[in-house]
Amino acid sequence: QKQQHYKTMAPTPEEVNDKFMSVVMKRSGGGILGLARNFKIIDRNGSGSLDQKEFAVAMTKFRIGLTKEETKVLFAFYDKDDSGTVEFTEFLKSLRSKLSEQRRELTEQAFDAMDVDGSGEINFDDLKDKYDVSRHPKVIQGEWTKKQAIDEFIKIFEGDEGNKDGVVTKEEWMDYHAGLSSNIDTDDAFGMMMARNWGIEFIPQAKLDQLMETIRSKCKSKGNNPKKVALDTFKFFDTNNSKTISYDEFEKAMEKFSGGLNPLELKTFFGIFDHDNSGEIEYDELVATVFPDKK
Repeated sequence: QKQQHYKTMAPTPEEVNDKFMSVVMKRSGGGILGLARNFKIIDRNGSGSLDQKEFAVAMTKFRIGLTKEETKVLFAFYDKDDSGTVEFTEFLKSLRSKLSEQRRELTEQAFDAMDVDGSGEINFDDLKDKYDVSRHPKVIQGEWTKKQAIDEFIKIFEGDEGNKDGVVTKEEWMDYHAGLSSNIDTDDAFGMMMARNWGIEFIPQAKLDQLMETIRSKCKSKGNNPKKVALDTFKFFDTNNSKTISYDEFEKAMEKFSGGLNPLELKTFFGIFDHDNSGEIEYDELVATVFPDKK
């Protein structure tokens, strides 16, 4: 009887990327941070991109566990324009996008809350009156001063290979929480953690769902085309016909729907749709979320 030989199918780019993402995300907060640091170290000329050889070195240094062939496949997967290079800002952005819109908004709110002087970075001066270290075991035992405890806290966000400059940038903050987020199953659990850690307010999923239903019900009671009613309500406040509204305009529009959100919750709800932090949202997208097309 002849033996049958089966050729192993080469993994698809999507499968290789899933394997890569799984390894990065399993490393919790330090995963994306470590990868970002490796990329910057290997990018000696500061071009902001890596060629295939440099990309392979980064994968090896980060101990991803890909074969040479898989590394080539992964590189091609991210080299969208076939330029022979991968821009690592775009590459890392794809990892950060693992944060849902609500998680992204809460993470940005937490950063803004900690960035007391609005410099775009968090350092000891920002945290000295915001971060309580009095219960830290080493502070209690007299081994560390308050400054030492805060400096150690800052190092968490810089990753294992950080430059230890005592400063947390917004990118480092977002990278850390994107990694942390990957190990938290629900938005509610992530929101509760962020609220507990940073004193911000999140909207539980049940309340979000209730808010969406309230908007739908209000609009249905005012006409046969509730989606158009919602659009017309937002358009009323869009005085320059830009198809966007500011936070103040959004707040007035939401009063029409009796959303029942407190100011902090309203800010979070607005931020979920303000993807670029411009202070304006495209209300077409919000309405499309409230009234999804039936498939």
